[in-house]
Amino acid sequence: MQLPFGEWLPDQPEHLNPGATVATNVYHAQTSYKPVKGLVAYSSNNIVKNAKGAGSFRNNTNTVFTFVATKTDIFQLSAGTFTSRKSGLTGGDTDFFTFTQFGNHVIASNGVDAPQYYLMGTSTNFATLQSIATSGTVPLFRTSGVIRDFLVTGNISNAQNRVAWSGLNDIATWEAGVKSSDTQDMPGSGGQVVAITSGEVGYVFRQNQIVRMDFVGGNVVFRFSVISPNRGAVYGQTVCQDNRQIFFYADDGFFQINGDQILPIGSEKVNRFFDSDLNKAFSDRIAAAVDPFNTLAIWLYPSKNNPGNTTGICDRLLIYNYVTQKWSIANVKASQIFEQFVTINTVELMDLISENIDDINISLDTPYWTQGQLYLGAVNEDFKAAIFSGKNLEAELETKETELFPGSRANITSVRPIVDATSNVVVKTRDKLADTVTLSNSSTINSTGIAPVRQSGRYFRANVKIPAESVWTNAQGIDLTASPGGTR
Repeated sequence: MQLPFGEWLPDQPEHLNPGATVATNVYHAQTSYKPVKGLVAYSSNNIVKNAKGAGSFRNNTNTVFTFVATKTDIFQLSAGTFTSRKSGLTGGDTDFFTFTQFGNHVIASNGVDAPQYYLMGTSTNFATLQSIATSGTVPLFRTSGVIRDFLVTGNISNAQNRVAWSGLNDIATWEAGVKSSDTQDMPGSGGQVVAITSGEVGYVFRQNQIVRMDFVGGNVVFRFSVISPNRGAVYGQTVCQDNRQIFFYADDGFFQINGDQILPIGSEKVNRFFDSDLNKAFSDRIAAAVDPFNTLAIWLYPSKNNPGNTTGICDRLLIYNYVTQKWSIANVKASQIFEQFVTINTVELMDLISENIDDINISLDTPYWTQGQLYLGAVNEDFKAAIFSGKNLEAELETKETELFPGSRANITSVRPIVDATSNVVVKTRDKLADTVTLSNSSTINSTGIAPVRQSGRYFRANVKIPAESVWTNAQGIDLTASPGGTR
């Protein structure tokens, strides 16, 4: 009898759950779960304190520039070394940086310090954006994006519901009416602007509203359409984007924008779990990023599972595969996650990815290595640059709870995990739903791939653990041997 590892649905009860309540240190692929790797630090130094934002960009010569901000500095990460490119910043613990690319310029802002720019391939340090302005005054803004050929800024110091945009293809122009530069206050009581997405169309996220921006030209410049009048993003850092697919966390859970359709991706799946697991004292530390290589939207957050946390370091990843539409979770401590361009192109630096070049599961002649593929980067708990390229973390999966023989107890004698690795099995049973679950002894698979187990009960589920550092690819479910027992 085969039972698959179903969809992770922690919001559903243990019994009659169509999926399962345990899927840890794995992510869902098309027909199986796959391992989450540990973080490997590769920078020679650290940024000393919690990261307050990060971004990775390529200029027109395909050269990569990666930046990480703290409260006091903006650092450039190059050749495995952090170098401060702006110091003396004055933001607080809740002031996070937005990094936005406009042509060869990188724009950095936190809503407190003057907006900064860095010209890739030319600049040594960041400088104030106002220093290159030729018309008007650059607003003090907290967030930004690029919509068509405009730098669009939001959450202006004197108007948190306002957006302001530069001149057409010109970040030096900020005078209203010049080169189509202008401002617009968002309608209604949707709260402050927290994020702006980039693309041919843009979405302005307020705390309780989402507004679509479309370029129409002429005196109007942009048309503003409210697509979500009562729901927005809790924080700007909870919004992430893969082209037109946008993911965000609102007061009532996780959602996706596809086109203008707002889809509830977390409802009755993970919303209640996340709300109960989040350490709300540090909820502003949530960071979201997309891993486009594996089609994952990921939220890094601090959990109640880490009760000694006094600094707000995050310790969990909530993972959503937006192709399979399935969730999972991982235990990883980090200060920040972000999309980062690959810059590793020598054998020596490849050692950072894997101790053995033969273990690298990405073909060396793919664009991943040669053309700057985006991947998931991080700043780890020691505030060093890191990549998810370490040994596989200990994985734990569990089948749904089921009656193997309806109306009768079952006698289980063996379980064969459908996993391409040595694994350990614990069988959980109970006779009544009100009973405490009884656990079998942990059993390791033998030379035939079977874990001998002796356990009986009416309601059954199997827990499978794959030890840390095990080399494996797919975990699909279990095959068990059982016979009906007596009725009860």
